[in-house]
Amino acid sequence: MEQLKLMEAEKQTRDPRYLPASVKREVWKRDGGRCVECGSKENLGYNHVIPFSKGGTNTAGNIQLLCEKCNKKKPDKI
Repeated sequence: MEQLKLMEAEKQTRDPRYLPASVKREVWKRDGGRCVECGSKENLGYNHVIPFSKGGTNTAGNIQLLCEKCNKKKPDKI
């Protein structure tokens, strides 16, 4: 268990886009395990509302569940 925590901490410091498990759980619960655009339960991923490349944060308020299809439609702009 300690090794797992250490590995997660190391990953978090190396990758600024890393989403902590607590944020993922909060977003999953809030979005009901469905794509916020089409309601699909298939091929879901965590997506920034304000893109990371445009200064978006890794907080639950800026993360949403999108299916692969809806994510591909989303432009990388604000």
